[in-house]
Amino acid sequence: MKQEETNNPVTIKAVRRYRIVGALMIVFLLVVFGKILKTIFVEGDKWRTIGETLHRPEPVDLAPIRGNIYAADGRAVAITAPYFRLYFDFQADPLKAIKKDSLNKLLDALALNISRKLSTQYEKIKPADLKKKWREGMAKKSRYWPVINRDISYLQMKELYDMAPLARVPRKGLGPIPRSIRPEEKAKRMMPFGSLGSRTIGSVYGSMEGGLSQGKNGIELFYDKQLRGEIGKASRVYVGGRRILNTIQAPKRGCDVYTTLDMDMQSIVEVELRSKLEEVQGESGTAILMEVATGQVKAITNLQRTPSGGYIESKNYAVADMSEPGSTFKTVSMMVALDAGIVHPEDIIETGNGLFSVGKRTVRDHNAHKGGYGPLTAAQTIWYSSNVGVAKIILKGFAHDPDKYVEAVRRTGITDKFRLEIPGEAPAVVRKRADNPDRWYGTTLAWMSFGYETQIPPIHTLAFYNAVANGGRMMRPYFVTKVMDRGEVVQEHRPVVLRDSICKHSTLIAIQDMLSNVVAKGTGSPVKSSTVNISGKTGTAQISQGKSGYRAGGTMHLVSFCGYFPSENPKYTCMVVVRGPRGVYPSGGGISGVVVKQIAEKLLAIQEPEPFDTVSPLPDIKYLPTVRAGQREPIVSALKSLNLPVRIASECGKNQWVRPTVESGRISLKPLPSVKRGVMPDVHGLSAQDALYMLQLSGLKVRTNGWGHVVAQSVPYGSKVKVGQTVVIDLSM
Repeated sequence: MKQEETNNPVTIKAVRRYRIVGALMIVFLLVVFGKILKTIFVEGDKWRTIGETLHRPEPVDLAPIRGNIYAADGRAVAITAPYFRLYFDFQADPLKAIKKDSLNKLLDALALNISRKLSTQYEKIKPADLKKKWREGMAKKSRYWPVINRDISYLQMKELYDMAPLARVPRKGLGPIPRSIRPEEKAKRMMPFGSLGSRTIGSVYGSMEGGLSQGKNGIELFYDKQLRGEIGKASRVYVGGRRILNTIQAPKRGCDVYTTLDMDMQSIVEVELRSKLEEVQGESGTAILMEVATGQVKAITNLQRTPSGGYIESKNYAVADMSEPGSTFKTVSMMVALDAGIVHPEDIIETGNGLFSVGKRTVRDHNAHKGGYGPLTAAQTIWYSSNVGVAKIILKGFAHDPDKYVEAVRRTGITDKFRLEIPGEAPAVVRKRADNPDRWYGTTLAWMSFGYETQIPPIHTLAFYNAVANGGRMMRPYFVTKVMDRGEVVQEHRPVVLRDSICKHSTLIAIQDMLSNVVAKGTGSPVKSSTVNISGKTGTAQISQGKSGYRAGGTMHLVSFCGYFPSENPKYTCMVVVRGPRGVYPSGGGISGVVVKQIAEKLLAIQEPEPFDTVSPLPDIKYLPTVRAGQREPIVSALKSLNLPVRIASECGKNQWVRPTVESGRISLKPLPSVKRGVMPDVHGLSAQDALYMLQLSGLKVRTNGWGHVVAQSVPYGSKVKVGQTVVIDLSM
């Protein structure tokens, strides 16, 4: 039976079929296995190269443009300007297609142009060094190798692309080098006014966090959340061997912050403080200018001496310095005593020989070595800054209950919390005995009365004197007026009254009279001006060296003056502090007071027009030079240096953009329309640099053609434009 099945034709046919199928499968597997071996060992390099060009789409975060910070008049003080980093793709097809000799010649030309255009007096770029770096990138077959390890501006990049081998060739288009280089746009924080107010305006870190810029200090840090914007989303794909970015969600630009700062005033304040610091070789200095009626801080500068002897903006001493204020605090003590009825301005205080024993210590007047002041009125103790006089007044009224004195001091508002828009604000400290009885001594109250045993940041002293100038009303100092998001106000700050009255009206009148006489008859006599009446108080204090005391390594002084002007109708309050003057007598009036005087006189000069009869006659000039449009101040300075006649239209603001014309034998400056976001400005006649600056302030991207000044713009003046829109300007000599 089994033999019959084996010989069955059907069975034999099936077995043959299975054998054929099995043989075919074995052959197929051998072929596949062979192909795999060939792919791995024979064609491996080829397929790995191809694999490098095949990429899946990559998600990419798009960094937003950080918002701008503006001065009170709308001029930008911190902007984000576009910068570029150039990268070679050494695997790009155009680069592979050219011969080695031709490639070397093109790279030689590129290296030479970069050396010529981008070298500076501080950093010389050598063509040989560039080529050496590029060869490293070629050897590694890098697709992302820096052409030069530096960010360059749009104008610098434009210059490079206007020269061979990057320039477009007529009728041929771009050559292999520009087709193998990819510019990558970056954003860099710029400060158009340089160091002016830089510590208050702040700075940003060079690196980003989560794709967002980070404020480092000042307003940049306090308003970091509003300024930095929101991240956008994109997808990076590879097409034809090149990277292409497809935007999925555009980044949201940061908000703009408008400050109270006036950069013309800021310039005056910083120049005067710097000049005095250089003269007396001070360790550091602070100057603050505040508008009396509103509390707006119009100018603020903090300068620190460097090892080389120069001065730079550093720590914001104005809001963070916890030094003892010295004699400027006597005004607070006198206000407290007058308000409590302990003394009247005409009462006689015996200061004797300028020495007064309190416990085991001696209160000393600055003229004790000359025999002291003897009998003074209470008012004169402020005029002449008598430590003995003020200490006797306060001890008479509060020795039995010193905490009552401290409570009265706090009611003046000098220790109020301001919640400033500047990180690092330090609190003003006037401590009670009850706060720490073990650290309250028999001498504490006396020394506290003339500004020791307290810690008052300069801006708190300024706010107190501002209240005296403002009829007793204490205003909160502030630095920012509004925050705007694409033209819409999202946050607004108005003047805030912290206290309607810091003392009785009769007390205020008496204090104002004393501060006027400090300058007219007392220690503030160096502050006396022939053009503006100034009232205020001098201050001199020894600076504590911590646990080492006041005399470690030699005595260091803090000299200050805080006052307001004009006395008859106060408009501004100003405080100047100089720490560690050398080689001169440490006088609050003779050092800091003189700075306040010079600031007051110069502010008056720029705010009040010169009387007509004081204007000098025009020189007889037949030929006037051609002057291009631009910012007012540089043009005026240049014309004055050449002794050329210039007429400034009354509607021109400081540093406003102007267009010069020749009228009646003199150059007349007329204002260009102000820059408004969303509206195309008129840049005709401006230099390329000024035009770029103005257009970037408008939120526009710019392409230039040619060299020189602007002769044409692609978008007509006054047209509506969108932020990020590209505008082309034509330049000509």
